[in-house]
Amino acid sequence: MSGEPRGLHAPFTDAVLRAIPLGALLVGDDDRVVAANPQFATVCGIEGVDLSTGASAEPIAEAVRRLLPDADAGAVRALRSQFVRKAEIGLRDGRTLLRSRQPIDTGDARLGVLWLVEDITEQRRYENDLHRHIGTLGELARDRAEFAARTSHELRTPLSTVLTFCELLADPAAGTLSAAQREYVDTIRRGAQRMQDMADGLLHRYAEAATTPPAYAPLDPGPLLTRLVSDTTPQATRGGVFLSLDLPAERPPLVADADRLERALAALLDNAVKFTPAGGAVAVTAHPRDGGALDVELPYPGWQFTVRDDGIGIPKEFQEEVFTEFVRAPNARRGPYPGTGLGLSVVRDAVRVHAGTVTVHSAEGHGTAMEVWLPSGGPPGSGTPPGSNAPPDSGTPSTDGGPGTGRPE
Repeated sequence: MSGEPRGLHAPFTDAVLRAIPLGALLVGDDDRVVAANPQFATVCGIEGVDLSTGASAEPIAEAVRRLLPDADAGAVRALRSQFVRKAEIGLRDGRTLLRSRQPIDTGDARLGVLWLVEDITEQRRYENDLHRHIGTLGELARDRAEFAARTSHELRTPLSTVLTFCELLADPAAGTLSAAQREYVDTIRRGAQRMQDMADGLLHRYAEAATTPPAYAPLDPGPLLTRLVSDTTPQATRGGVFLSLDLPAERPPLVADADRLERALAALLDNAVKFTPAGGAVAVTAHPRDGGALDVELPYPGWQFTVRDDGIGIPKEFQEEVFTEFVRAPNARRGPYPGTGLGLSVVRDAVRVHAGTVTVHSAEGHGTAMEVWLPSGGPPGSGTPPGSNAPPDSGTPSTDGGPGTGRPE
């Protein structure tokens, strides 16, 4: 056919271009159209321009140029120009096109250029809306954190005063109370203590934990767990819960932030004891795991901490949600179990900053086992010594079931 560049077969290329979902235009090395699909004119908005085989490409470039704002008119020259291979073009009508250019060569000879055009207006609008919503959510999160920290700080002083006077009233030196009066004082003390615990949790969650950078250092998890179990034993004893700890004799060091690790394990212990009825048991175990070829379940050496209880369990459909701030499972809200729903969010955050995982094994009415795995060498960028088998820099912890959590089972 006249005007067809040697080496490009128009009927074949025309069929191929029609099968492409994008707008496609094939221009020969003589600046004449070899083939174009109907989508090209539709996407570009240049219906009526001659796109037949052998037509000059200059009117096409001119038609596209007229669609551009004046400031961008220089973005489209003659189609033989050496454009960048990909570019976004904003049109006068508000649409955004993604244009790509692919030279068609054979050996040292340039046969032509393939132009592809895609309307990405909706995609860019969606992305812009998404970025705007993310910014709004970030502002709301900061406002919530500031409000929670300020409110909890303001609550702590009056609550401390209420608790102090409750202790003074209960002291026999202040005078003998009747049975009814002692009941009133105990009720006031329990309510004030619950509110103070909530205020402390909010203050700690949004103020200290959010602003203090992690301080990673090698530590022995044994003494830390021993102290936590010892501190929790009186609470367990009062509730009729048997608390046990199992530690190995040989304990390789764990690179971790001691404060965050302590808060996470303390939250797991507190939940296990709180939700276990009298006569039940809570078992705490910790042991190192080799990882890799010696332990195919884990990619790297690490420590696994397990807190297993005989408590009320977590319904399966809530086993991911309970790691979100202020979320409590329905059976926890129904029973006499005070709390703010912040404990497991502390665990989630600690696991994230250590590049670890937390896995839930639970069923409603059949107890819960929380397994936390942390890499022995600490997270990427924690100043791990060479050869310590730290995980690669993945940016986020390994997860199986949701943000910051392992697979609920």
